[in-house]
Amino acid sequence: MFKPVPSFIGLRYFMSGGRGNLLVSFISLLAVTGLALGVALLVVVLSVMNGFDRELRERILSVVPHVQLIHSTGVIDWQDQQSVIAGLPQVTEVTPYNQVDGLIQGRQQTRPLQLLGLSAESVPAGLQQVLDEGRLAIPKANHLLLSAVIAEDLNVRLDQHVTIIIPAASGGKTAAYAFKVAGIFATHTELDQVLALGALEQVAEIAGIPKQVQGFRVQVADQFDARNIGYQVLDQLPFGYGFRDWFQTHGNLYQAIQLSRNMVVLLIFMIVAIAAFNVVSMLMMSVIDKRKDIAILQTLGLSRAQVIWLFLTQGMMIGLLGISIGVVLGVTGCYWVGDLVSYVESLVGVVFLNTEVYPIDYVPVDLRWTDVVAICITALILNLVATVYPAVRASRMAPAQELSYE
Repeated sequence: MFKPVPSFIGLRYFMSGGRGNLLVSFISLLAVTGLALGVALLVVVLSVMNGFDRELRERILSVVPHVQLIHSTGVIDWQDQQSVIAGLPQVTEVTPYNQVDGLIQGRQQTRPLQLLGLSAESVPAGLQQVLDEGRLAIPKANHLLLSAVIAEDLNVRLDQHVTIIIPAASGGKTAAYAFKVAGIFATHTELDQVLALGALEQVAEIAGIPKQVQGFRVQVADQFDARNIGYQVLDQLPFGYGFRDWFQTHGNLYQAIQLSRNMVVLLIFMIVAIAAFNVVSMLMMSVIDKRKDIAILQTLGLSRAQVIWLFLTQGMMIGLLGISIGVVLGVTGCYWVGDLVSYVESLVGVVFLNTEVYPIDYVPVDLRWTDVVAICITALILNLVATVYPAVRASRMAPAQELSYE
């Protein structure tokens, strides 16, 4: 199928870039630039959206339980039941917990708080990684670990004291507890807005179930089968348990990420499509500019199919150049976009990703070469479709008519 003569001439037309005709050169530059920018944007944006999806699955869902088992009155023999749950298929991790919600007060500032009680011998792997990053451990009684966001908002430092206020339950009294800040951690997720960590036994006493646990935090092998696994776990436990899965707590976030990913990709895909069809304008101008050359080539024996191949070659070379530049810019941008956002934040003093609004406080990037290949193939196909009409118009040119006044 390779036609050496028209391919060679098409390459010459591509290399000449419309010399002698500034308009053709300008439109050719616009076509290449549009393709390059569209492909680069699509690579970067798709990688960032993939990054949000990855961080949800690997970071947020590592500190959020896939299945949270909750007992109505508290579990006394929780060690035995923990062993039963851990022995079930698909269950990868079981952690006993206690949890109370209230307010934290420090330096005359108050904000809501979720105090999570854990045992130092049984810490979820995701939280353990966070603690390891700060060289921390689950604190002892009357001590707690505070998230960096809360500590900054309350203007609290290490070894200072804070007060946790637990609202009154039905028929009870509001209680206040003094804690010493033993450490400050950061999950870099929305949990930093409310989370504090304390000792399992002390949180149990605050919750009114001393020496018991409220339930278990369960991690499973297949995150997207968490609900079915939750029902299977309930079948193995005594009466009194209920559960909620991560779809109930973070399912809307997952759906929002998927919807945003699809919509943004569609919009930027349209930019790539428009840029590809700029090639139509460029090639039509090239056909008009070189109509006498085409007529002479036809009189020398170039067939209609060869004329079509000539302009297809020229159009595809423009497409390959634009797409190649776009891939280089996009891949480079993927490696620098996180640092660029951090630099701009520090320069203007504005936090673009705040965990009050966004699930994480940084720009994640997950560059997948399969996506890059798919973007290149799609852009090449669009570019090829855009070159067909000008190439066919050039092949239908009548040599006698074009050369009649020469």
